[in-house]
Amino acid sequence: MKRINLASLDRRRKIGALIVIILVIAGIGVGSNLWYQSSRYITTDNARISAPLIPVSTLGTSQIISLDVDLGSYVERGQRVAEVGQPRVSDSTNMRGFKAIPTSPTGVEAPVSGYVAAIWAYPGAVITTGQPIMTLYDSSNVWVTANIEETKMGRVHPGQKVKITVDSLRGATLEGTVEGIAAATAATFSLIPQQSTTGTFIKVVQVVPVKIAIEKPESSVLLPGTSVEVKISTR
Repeated sequence: MKRINLASLDRRRKIGALIVIILVIAGIGVGSNLWYQSSRYITTDNARISAPLIPVSTLGTSQIISLDVDLGSYVERGQRVAEVGQPRVSDSTNMRGFKAIPTSPTGVEAPVSGYVAAIWAYPGAVITTGQPIMTLYDSSNVWVTANIEETKMGRVHPGQKVKITVDSLRGATLEGTVEGIAAATAATFSLIPQQSTTGTFIKVVQVVPVKIAIEKPESSVLLPGTSVEVKISTR
């Protein structure tokens, strides 16, 4: 008959009990930290860099002669970004009694300093009044738009400090401050209505846009639309 080593069995029981105690303590520590973080901070990754997007257009129908900038170029306010002229009229049109008004080429200037975010028309294209040639974004005025769940909005107020983690800067952290809170949910301005007109209703937690000012923005690398994570201090 095989003899049971009581000392070895007792040692195993002690080790097992010690492991259980360690796991319980670790669980309590993790739970306490989560409670502490959730009670002092509101965190979300549903946030983006925002900036004013300024269209560059002409006051009348024109034909683009040339573009003086490329996508991503930095321009100063008043700098020429394109040259336009009167659209060409074909000979067949002239024969019917129409004739192009002779005008000299005109330069189109940037209304603000910033970066070329998009180019919508190229040399040879005819644009109408108000149709943008390109879009600039004002790099001197960038902020974060964070969508916060409505159930947490009672804890968000202007003036609260925010830590902003920027994905495009390899996780670099910037400081910010809650500057404003939208007076309606994000769904209110959606092109597709969120309200159900049928008998079936599923409650969905809405989000409210919150504007966060960046204290020291690195405007040259903070591109509109890029993702960030925000951590709002509620105390």
